[in-house]
Amino acid sequence: MEGKISDYSISLLLCLFFLWPLSIQGQNTSSMNGQRPKAVKKEKKQNEVTYPLYNGVFIGADLWGIGSKLLGGDRMSAEVVATADLKHRYFPTLELGYGDTDEWNENGIHYKSKAPYFRLGADYNALYKKKHGQMLLVGLRYGFSSFKYDVEAAGMDDPIYGGSIDNPNLGDGIWGGSVPYNHKGMKGNMQWIEFCLALRAHIWKQLYMGWGIRIKYKLTASSDRYGDPWYVPGFGKYGSNTIGISYTVIYKLPF
Repeated sequence: MEGKISDYSISLLLCLFFLWPLSIQGQNTSSMNGQRPKAVKKEKKQNEVTYPLYNGVFIGADLWGIGSKLLGGDRMSAEVVATADLKHRYFPTLELGYGDTDEWNENGIHYKSKAPYFRLGADYNALYKKKHGQMLLVGLRYGFSSFKYDVEAAGMDDPIYGGSIDNPNLGDGIWGGSVPYNHKGMKGNMQWIEFCLALRAHIWKQLYMGWGIRIKYKLTASSDRYGDPWYVPGFGKYGSNTIGISYTVIYKLPF
Protein backbone atom coordinates (compact mmCIF):
# COMPACT_ATOMS: atom_id res chain seq x y z
CA MET A 1 0.00 0.00 0.00
CA GLU A 2 2.81 2.35 0.91
CA GLY A 3 4.49 1.58 -2.43
CA LYS A 4 1.36 2.61 -4.34
CA ILE A 5 1.06 5.83 -2.35
CA SER A 6 4.68 6.73 -3.13
CA ASP A 7 4.12 5.97 -6.83
CA TYR A 8 1.06 8.22 -6.85
CA SER A 9 3.02 10.95 -5.08
CA ILE A 10 5.87 10.83 -7.61
CA SER A 11 3.40 10.91 -10.52
CA LEU A 12 1.65 13.92 -9.00
CA LEU A 13 4.95 15.77 -8.51
CA LEU A 14 5.96 15.09 -12.11
CA CYS A 15 2.63 16.42 -13.38
CA LEU A 16 2.98 19.55 -11.28
CA PHE A 17 6.60 20.00 -12.52
CA PHE A 18 5.56 19.93 -16.18
CA LEU A 19 2.17 21.67 -15.91
CA TRP A 20 3.21 24.54 -13.63
CA PRO A 21 5.33 26.43 -16.25
CA LEU A 22 2.50 26.05 -18.78
CA SER A 23 0.01 27.51 -16.32
CA ILE A 24 2.31 30.46 -15.59
CA GLN A 25 2.77 31.08 -19.30
CA GLY A 26 -1.00 30.97 -19.79
CA GLN A 27 -1.54 33.49 -17.02
CA ASN A 28 1.06 35.83 -18.51
CA THR A 29 -0.54 35.52 -21.92
CA SER A 30 -3.99 36.23 -20.59
CA SER A 31 -2.80 39.17 -18.53
CA MET A 32 -1.17 40.72 -21.62
CA ASN A 33 -4.30 40.44 -23.78
CA GLY A 34 -5.18 43.90 -25.03
CA GLN A 35 -1.95 45.39 -23.71
CA ARG A 36 1.15 46.28 -25.72
CA PRO A 37 4.32 44.72 -24.31
CA LYS A 38 6.86 47.20 -22.98
CA ALA A 39 10.18 47.37 -24.78
CA VAL A 40 13.25 46.66 -22.70
CA LYS A 41 15.86 49.34 -23.06
CA LYS A 42 19.44 48.21 -22.95
CA GLU A 43 21.90 50.64 -21.52
CA LYS A 44 25.00 50.94 -23.62
CA LYS A 45 28.24 51.06 -21.76
CA GLN A 46 30.36 53.90 -22.95
CA ASN A 47 34.00 52.89 -22.71
CA GLU A 48 35.18 55.79 -24.82
CA VAL A 49 37.15 58.41 -22.91
CA THR A 50 36.42 62.04 -23.65
CA TYR A 51 39.18 64.67 -23.50
CA PRO A 52 39.11 68.46 -23.57
CA LEU A 53 40.50 70.33 -26.56
CA TYR A 54 43.81 71.18 -24.89
CA ASN A 55 45.66 68.46 -22.95
CA GLY A 56 49.14 69.94 -22.56
CA VAL A 57 52.45 70.24 -24.38
CA PHE A 58 55.18 67.62 -24.84
CA ILE A 59 58.86 68.40 -25.33
CA GLY A 60 61.44 65.78 -26.24
CA ALA A 61 64.74 64.87 -27.84
CA ASP A 62 65.66 62.31 -30.48
CA LEU A 63 68.51 60.13 -29.22
CA TRP A 64 69.02 58.04 -32.35
CA GLY A 65 71.35 60.46 -34.18
CA ILE A 66 73.46 61.17 -31.08
CA GLY A 67 73.68 57.48 -30.25
CA SER A 68 74.90 56.51 -33.72
CA LYS A 69 77.67 59.10 -33.46
CA LEU A 70 78.75 57.87 -30.02
CA LEU A 71 78.91 54.32 -31.39
CA GLY A 72 81.44 55.33 -34.05
CA GLY A 73 79.31 56.64 -36.92
CA ASP A 74 80.37 59.48 -39.19
CA ARG A 75 77.03 61.26 -39.05
CA MET A 76 75.39 63.03 -36.15
CA SER A 77 72.05 64.74 -35.69
CA ALA A 78 70.67 66.44 -32.61
CA GLU A 79 66.94 67.15 -32.58
CA VAL A 80 64.35 68.60 -30.21
CA VAL A 81 60.59 68.10 -30.55
CA ALA A 82 57.64 70.18 -29.35
CA THR A 83 54.10 68.75 -29.57
CA ALA A 84 50.67 69.96 -28.48
CA ASP A 85 47.97 67.49 -27.42
CA LEU A 86 44.55 68.37 -28.84
CA LYS A 87 41.76 66.07 -27.59
CA HIS A 88 44.46 63.40 -27.18
CA ARG A 89 43.84 62.70 -30.85
CA TYR A 90 45.68 65.34 -32.87
CA PHE A 91 49.30 66.33 -32.23
CA PRO A 92 50.66 69.32 -34.19
CA THR A 93 54.45 69.01 -34.06
CA LEU A 94 57.54 71.17 -34.61
CA GLU A 95 60.99 69.57 -34.87
CA LEU A 96 64.25 71.55 -34.86
CA GLY A 97 67.59 69.86 -35.46
CA TYR A 98 71.22 70.16 -36.43
CA GLY A 99 73.00 67.69 -38.71
CA ASP A 100 76.75 67.14 -39.12
CA THR A 101 78.79 64.73 -41.21
CA ASP A 102 82.50 64.24 -42.00
CA GLU A 103 83.02 61.15 -44.15
CA TRP A 104 85.34 59.47 -46.63
CA ASN A 105 83.90 57.08 -49.17
CA GLU A 106 85.55 54.09 -50.86
CA ASN A 107 86.55 56.20 -53.89
CA GLY A 108 88.67 58.56 -51.81
CA ILE A 109 86.18 61.45 -51.74
CA HIS A 110 85.95 63.50 -48.56
CA TYR A 111 82.57 65.08 -47.80
CA LYS A 112 81.72 67.54 -45.02
CA SER A 113 78.48 69.30 -44.21
CA LYS A 114 76.73 70.76 -41.18
CA ALA A 115 73.59 72.86 -40.93
CA PRO A 116 70.29 73.26 -39.06
CA TYR A 117 66.96 71.96 -40.33
CA PHE A 118 63.32 71.95 -39.31
CA ARG A 119 60.20 69.88 -39.80
CA LEU A 120 56.57 70.89 -39.33
CA GLY A 121 53.56 68.60 -39.33
CA ALA A 122 51.05 66.67 -37.24
CA ASP A 123 50.34 63.19 -35.87
CA TYR A 124 47.09 61.30 -35.38
CA ASN A 125 46.73 59.00 -32.36
CA ALA A 126 44.92 55.84 -33.45
CA LEU A 127 44.56 54.76 -29.79
CA TYR A 128 42.91 57.93 -28.54
CA LYS A 129 39.95 55.98 -27.07
CA LYS A 130 42.13 53.93 -24.75
CA LYS A 131 42.90 54.76 -21.12
CA HIS A 132 46.30 53.08 -20.85
CA GLY A 133 48.26 56.08 -22.13
CA GLN A 134 50.03 54.30 -25.00
CA MET A 135 49.86 55.90 -28.44
CA LEU A 136 50.04 54.71 -32.03
CA LEU A 137 50.89 57.79 -34.08
CA VAL A 138 50.49 58.21 -37.82
CA GLY A 139 51.76 61.50 -39.18
CA LEU A 140 53.04 63.73 -41.94
CA ARG A 141 55.95 66.21 -41.94
CA TYR A 142 57.29 68.96 -44.17
CA GLY A 143 61.06 69.38 -43.89
CA PHE A 144 63.54 72.00 -45.06
CA SER A 145 67.29 72.52 -44.80
CA SER A 146 69.64 75.11 -46.31
CA PHE A 147 73.27 74.03 -45.99
CA LYS A 148 76.86 74.29 -47.19
CA TYR A 149 79.05 71.36 -48.10
CA ASP A 150 82.70 70.62 -48.96
CA VAL A 151 83.85 67.97 -51.41
CA GLU A 152 87.50 66.97 -51.81
CA ALA A 153 89.01 64.18 -53.90
CA ALA A 154 92.17 62.87 -52.28
CA GLY A 155 94.99 61.24 -54.22
CA MET A 156 94.87 57.45 -54.31
CA ASP A 157 97.96 55.24 -54.49
CA ASP A 158 97.98 51.83 -56.09
CA PRO A 159 98.79 49.41 -53.23
CA ILE A 160 100.36 46.83 -55.61
CA TYR A 161 102.20 48.67 -58.40
CA GLY A 162 102.64 52.03 -56.73
CA GLY A 163 101.92 55.43 -58.20
CA SER A 164 98.61 57.21 -58.29
CA ILE A 165 95.50 55.77 -59.88
CA ASP A 166 92.69 57.60 -61.57
CA ASN A 167 89.47 58.28 -59.71
CA PRO A 168 86.74 56.89 -61.99
CA ASN A 169 84.22 59.41 -60.70
CA LEU A 170 86.48 62.40 -61.47
CA GLY A 171 88.19 61.32 -64.68
CA ASP A 172 88.84 63.84 -67.45
CA GLY A 173 87.02 62.50 -70.52
CA ILE A 174 89.09 64.62 -72.96
CA TRP A 175 92.69 64.68 -71.74
CA GLY A 176 92.54 61.60 -69.51
CA GLY A 177 93.77 61.22 -65.98
CA SER A 178 92.17 62.52 -62.82
CA VAL A 179 90.99 66.07 -62.45
CA PRO A 180 91.92 67.82 -59.19
CA TYR A 181 88.70 68.32 -57.26
CA ASN A 182 88.50 70.42 -54.11
CA HIS A 183 85.50 72.67 -53.66
CA LYS A 184 84.51 74.14 -50.31
CA GLY A 185 81.55 76.17 -49.20
CA MET A 186 79.19 74.93 -51.92
CA LYS A 187 75.56 75.78 -51.24
CA GLY A 188 72.42 73.68 -51.47
CA ASN A 189 68.94 73.32 -50.05
CA MET A 190 66.17 70.75 -50.04
CA GLN A 191 62.48 70.45 -49.27
CA TRP A 192 60.92 67.09 -48.51
CA ILE A 193 57.93 65.34 -46.94
CA GLU A 194 57.90 62.47 -44.46
CA PHE A 195 55.32 59.80 -43.73
CA CYS A 196 55.70 58.80 -40.08
CA LEU A 197 54.66 55.83 -37.97
CA ALA A 198 55.55 55.75 -34.27
CA LEU A 199 54.76 53.99 -31.00
CA ARG A 200 54.85 56.06 -27.81
CA ALA A 201 54.73 54.41 -24.38
CA HIS A 202 53.96 55.96 -21.02
CA ILE A 203 56.95 55.12 -18.78
CA TRP A 204 56.50 56.98 -15.51
CA LYS A 205 54.47 60.01 -14.43
CA GLN A 206 55.11 62.66 -17.12
CA LEU A 207 57.77 60.65 -18.99
CA TYR A 208 57.21 58.94 -22.36
CA MET A 209 59.45 57.08 -24.82
CA GLY A 210 58.89 55.92 -28.35
CA TRP A 211 60.27 54.42 -31.56
CA GLY A 212 59.44 55.73 -34.99
CA ILE A 213 60.12 55.09 -38.66
CA ARG A 214 59.94 57.68 -41.43
CA ILE A 215 59.81 57.39 -45.20
CA LYS A 216 61.16 60.59 -46.76
CA TYR A 217 60.53 61.88 -50.28
CA LYS A 218 62.37 64.75 -51.90
CA LEU A 219 60.18 67.58 -53.20
CA THR A 220 62.70 70.11 -54.52
CA ALA A 221 66.46 70.46 -54.23
CA SER A 222 69.17 72.79 -55.44
CA SER A 223 72.92 72.13 -55.49
CA ASP A 224 76.15 73.80 -56.54
CA ARG A 225 77.31 73.60 -60.14
CA TYR A 226 80.37 71.59 -59.10
CA GLY A 227 78.42 68.66 -57.76
CA ASP A 228 75.44 67.35 -55.81
CA PRO A 229 75.61 66.95 -52.04
CA TRP A 230 76.11 63.49 -50.61
CA TYR A 231 74.31 64.12 -47.30
CA VAL A 232 71.48 66.55 -46.43
CA PRO A 233 71.00 67.49 -42.74
CA GLY A 234 67.60 66.29 -41.56
CA PHE A 235 66.96 64.25 -44.71
CA GLY A 236 69.88 61.85 -44.86
CA LYS A 237 71.70 60.46 -47.86
CA TYR A 238 70.96 62.54 -50.94
CA GLY A 239 68.50 60.97 -53.36
CA SER A 240 64.83 60.87 -54.28
CA ASN A 241 63.83 59.04 -51.09
CA THR A 242 65.28 57.51 -47.95
CA ILE A 243 64.24 55.96 -44.64
CA GLY A 244 64.94 57.31 -41.17
CA ILE A 245 64.57 55.97 -37.62
CA SER A 246 63.96 57.88 -34.41
CA TYR A 247 64.10 57.03 -30.72
CA THR A 248 62.58 59.84 -28.69
CA VAL A 249 62.40 60.63 -24.98
CA ILE A 250 59.48 62.95 -24.23
CA TYR A 251 58.36 64.88 -21.16
CA LYS A 252 54.87 66.27 -20.71
CA LEU A 253 54.93 69.77 -19.22
CA PRO A 254 52.81 70.22 -16.07
CA PHE A 255 50.58 72.91 -17.58
